[in-house]
Amino acid sequence: MAAQALRRHIGVPGLVVHYLTSVLGVGLLVIPVLAWTTAGPLSLLAWGILIVYSYPFALVFAKLSTLHPTSKGVAQFVEVAFGRRAGRVAALYLLMTLLAANPVLGLIAGRYLLAALAPGASNRASLAAGALVILGCIALNLLGLKVSGRVQLGVLAVVVGVLCAVITLALPQGGTANLGPFAPHGWSALGDCLLICFFGFIGWENAAPVAEEVRDPARTFPRGILWAVCVVGVLYFAMALTVALTLPADQSTQEQLTGFTRLLRLATGADHSTLGYLVAAVLLVLTTNAWCLGTSRVVFALAREGIVPRGLSRVSPRTGTPSRAVLALVPGYSLTLGLLVATDSNESVLIKASSAAYLLVFLLAFLSAMRLVRTGPMRWTIRLVTAVTVLMLPFMGISVGYAAAMLAAAMLVEAWLSRYERERKDRREGESQHEGLREGEGLREGEGLREGEGLREGDQERTGPLGATAWDPASHPTSYPARETATPSHHHPPDRRKR
Repeated sequence: MAAQALRRHIGVPGLVVHYLTSVLGVGLLVIPVLAWTTAGPLSLLAWGILIVYSYPFALVFAKLSTLHPTSKGVAQFVEVAFGRRAGRVAALYLLMTLLAANPVLGLIAGRYLLAALAPGASNRASLAAGALVILGCIALNLLGLKVSGRVQLGVLAVVVGVLCAVITLALPQGGTANLGPFAPHGWSALGDCLLICFFGFIGWENAAPVAEEVRDPARTFPRGILWAVCVVGVLYFAMALTVALTLPADQSTQEQLTGFTRLLRLATGADHSTLGYLVAAVLLVLTTNAWCLGTSRVVFALAREGIVPRGLSRVSPRTGTPSRAVLALVPGYSLTLGLLVATDSNESVLIKASSAAYLLVFLLAFLSAMRLVRTGPMRWTIRLVTAVTVLMLPFMGISVGYAAAMLAAAMLVEAWLSRYERERKDRREGESQHEGLREGEGLREGEGLREGEGLREGDQERTGPLGATAWDPASHPTSYPARETATPSHHHPPDRRKR
């Protein structure tokens, strides 16, 4: 078995790329149009709130990752703050959330690919294409972080350049007339819009599982997070503003999917829908790859602690990648994909169902941070993001119910694991005690045999040639007293002749 440790080789540029590819994607292409359709110009307020919120939000995760740089991520923070059992519940809940929600980006990427290559394909065909995208990302992760990181960096630079060009050319084509009235669906739509836009900021926590592979975390994380938040904030608001100024608010589901291609048409004056679909698909593939990376590290950390099968913690000596943990994503994602195919549902169901689940993950991390960071200005930042996260929960609607169900399932699994471990421990202690008793009995039997053999050997020494016992005066001191012998005298006997 290879050593169960990961190599530290991610610097500031690599961490920035990982942050960007974890966060950008659906939040840059689909969600701006979806939020605009839901709340109109009020969606710009939702974007502004979440962009401002994202920096302290990401900063807290960076601080925790600096203090506890391990692949276990949020679960490690919870365990240090609240104990082993709470940490295991958080680990199981995080794993369920990742396996349920991560396929979203791959499925949207597959839908864009089919829109470019086979327009009019069925929903199940799009799901199949998304499954192929996910399998491709899993295969890329098997090559190692260095190889996948270089691919991510090169492709990301091209895609972001294209997006910036589209925004720059399309923005002047719009008009401020689209911004009135500011709240066409009422201020209550702000809650739904926050729920939708929040999914675009999921990914900041995805850097925590790779903390074990970051060089000098105390220096790398603060610098990486500052660059990443600035780039993400500018791109998100620029895209949301471009959508608000150029596209109508009443759009169908298909028009929401093709929002970026319509911006591309405005920017170039020609129909480049195929190119737009391909650019969107490539960006989403990058994000899918980053999320597969983060989830595989969580599986690796849980396997290393025995929460999932320990065999998944094996690290490839050639690539330094936990290859079995990466491959475990195939059956892990299959359940979610199978349910969507069976019900003929699309990925929007996963977006609404998993937003509160991620929010609860963040809340667990922030509550842990309140215990772990008690001094310095960071404690006020932690209190701020905790309060904002709690205030956002009521706006999540039915998504809170899905999150509560997954949390309950994680608690039940952890209770079963604890019971199994106690029973196994008791069984081992009973077996060791039984073995100790058997060893004690064996020792006593051996000593008895040795004593018996010693007695028999002594008897044989005292036995004559015909089997009669030889007389031993020392052993029979009273039966046969020793004969008294006359002591020789030095006086001569009297001379009877003289008498």
